[in-house]
Amino acid sequence: MTADRPTLRERYADDLRSGSLPVLLTAVPIAMVVALGSAWYWDEFAGGFLLLMTIGGLVPYAHENHWPQDGPWTRDVLWTIAASAVASGLFAGSYLLAGVPLSDPTYRAVVAFGVTVLGGGTVVGSLRRRR
Repeated sequence: MTADRPTLRERYADDLRSGSLPVLLTAVPIAMVVALGSAWYWDEFAGGFLLLMTIGGLVPYAHENHWPQDGPWTRDVLWTIAASAVASGLFAGSYLLAGVPLSDPTYRAVVAFGVTVLGGGTVVGSLRRRR
C-alpha cells in the first residue's frame, strides 16, 4: 500500500461519515422484509421484486444524489425509514389503483413501479429546490 492511498479503515470511516453506509444498512433489510411480505400477501413475484428494487435501490440512490451528506448517521437512518415508508405507500396505492383497469399483476406492478419512481423523483426534486 502506498502512502498516498487511504487505508481500508480510512475508506470505511469516510463511507460511514458520508451517510451512504447507514442508508444502505437500513434500506436493504427494510426492502427485504417489505418485499417478501408484499410478495406473500399479493401472491405474485413482480410486485415484491419491484418493491425490493424501489426501497433497496432507489431510496439510497435518492439519498446519495439529492440529500446533504454531511449530517449525523442517525438523521440518515431516519430519512431512510421515512423515505421507505413513503415509497411503500406510494407503490401499494399505485398497485391497488392500477388493479382497476389492469387484471394482470405483472402489469400492475410495473405501473406501480413507474408511478413510484416518477412521483418519488418529483418529490425529492421539489424538496431539493426548496433548500
